[in-house]
Amino acid sequence: MSEFGKSLLKSAKQAAEIAAGTAKPGTYRITTYDENGKPQVIADFSEEVLAQMDAEIAAEREAETQQLEREAPSAIKDR
Repeated sequence: MSEFGKSLLKSAKQAAEIAAGTAKPGTYRITTYDENGKPQVIADFSEEVLAQMDAEIAAEREAETQQLEREAPSAIKDR
């Protein structure tokens, strides 16, 4: 499983802890409210997981950019 997948699994476990009422403080939550005002958590990520996801996305984009830069000279030669 990729690191990103592990992060998502960890976040899902955190969401389950919130539902059970045993969640640790310091999480980022997306909450909606029904017509009776009852809150419903629809997503929950710790600050650490969000930072890790951002770093992984940035690294993937950088790798794609470097790959395109390496391929560009050979594409021009092939013409």
